[in-house]
Amino acid sequence: MNPTNPNIEGVNPGELKLDEVRKHPFGIVVVYLQFGVGIVIALGLLLFLLPGILPQDVLGTYSFIVSLISVAILGLVFLVMLVATYIYRLNRFVITDQHITQVAQHGLFNRKVSELSLANVEDVSAEKRGIFATIFNYGTLKIETAGEQNNFHFTYCPNPDYYGKRILDARQSFIANNGATGRSNERFAIRR
Repeated sequence: MNPTNPNIEGVNPGELKLDEVRKHPFGIVVVYLQFGVGIVIALGLLLFLLPGILPQDVLGTYSFIVSLISVAILGLVFLVMLVATYIYRLNRFVITDQHITQVAQHGLFNRKVSELSLANVEDVSAEKRGIFATIFNYGTLKIETAGEQNNFHFTYCPNPDYYGKRILDARQSFIANNGATGRSNERFAIRR
């Protein structure tokens, strides 16, 4: 790694950034739908079970408190949805003319950054499964590596066929410019 660029996510001097790929928005829509279903079920249970548990005269007295708790829960759910969106948007793939960098954000305090030289790329495949993946053009981009190195899997990749071809073309160009083994066989993984 170049000492002038201590950040693994950055593009090293002399490298050309070809693409930066973020996850398809459909993946976060699925999370929103799950939150929505959870809210509907919770509010439904609250409306149907609370009158059976508390007598009607007590329920009327505490209706303000129940309403306040419901608003607080909805606010908390909204905050969790904002955090989930933020985490989802941090996941990305950076393709340069020499490396592929994957940033996998698993939580607010759980992040993995991996870098792979194009010389170590053995195979690239794009997979679309299901009607929504076909309609909205997203899927899983898989990059197979040589030896014991971890493979890269990027789910909810927009237009995975295009980016798979882009990586293969960058690899061909890299090998043509640097020989069969390439200049760099480095692979890094950082967990934060």
